[in-house]
Amino acid sequence: MKKILFTISLIVFSYGYSQTAWSGPTTYRDPAKVEMNSTFDAQRTLQNRHNANVGRIQSSMDRIFGQINTMSKTDDENNYWQNIFKEKCIKKMPNINYSSDSQTDQVISFLYDCINYQLQNN
Repeated sequence: MKKILFTISLIVFSYGYSQTAWSGPTTYRDPAKVEMNSTFDAQRTLQNRHNANVGRIQSSMDRIFGQINTMSKTDDENNYWQNIFKEKCIKKMPNINYSSDSQTDQVISFLYDCINYQLQNN
């Protein structure tokens, strides 16, 4: 009986071992090719919008500085209003996503509204 039990155990063990044994190297297929052109185009578009909107804001600030220069009668007055614009408007300008045209429009409106408020209340 012990021999039969030992033989059955050996057969079961060897069958289980053969099922889990190394079956050879695993083969992998080539990875799928990713189309990156659309990603690069989207990034380029966002960067172009960013650059254009930063330029729009800079142009608006330059126009405001030009208007301050035109309305000021003395250099001291000019410096005073330019400092007011820098301190009360430019430094308080909200953070935006410069790729967004609508947010850029809001910042430009903020700058004009801010300097107009300062001119009326100082």
